[in-house]
Amino acid sequence: MTTQMQEWLKKATAPERDRVAAAAGTSVGYLYQIAGGHRKPSLELSKKLQAATEGELTMSGLRPDLYELLTESKSQVAA
Repeated sequence: MTTQMQEWLKKATAPERDRVAAAAGTSVGYLYQIAGGHRKPSLELSKKLQAATEGELTMSGLRPDLYELLTESKSQVAA
């Protein structure tokens, strides 16, 4: 279950939900599936949702598992 997505959906207006879904290349229904824990957004979709919401939704909030792996691999490359 994605609490960040649940909270965002509660406060977002219907036009805002439509705009963000369209900008991310998905549907509002899929956003609700993410919020309910029935689906997990891909890394690419997480990036698009973060951009479309201007950071209200974050990659780390949507997919903490992938975000942790991504940041670990970047720190290993930099070392």
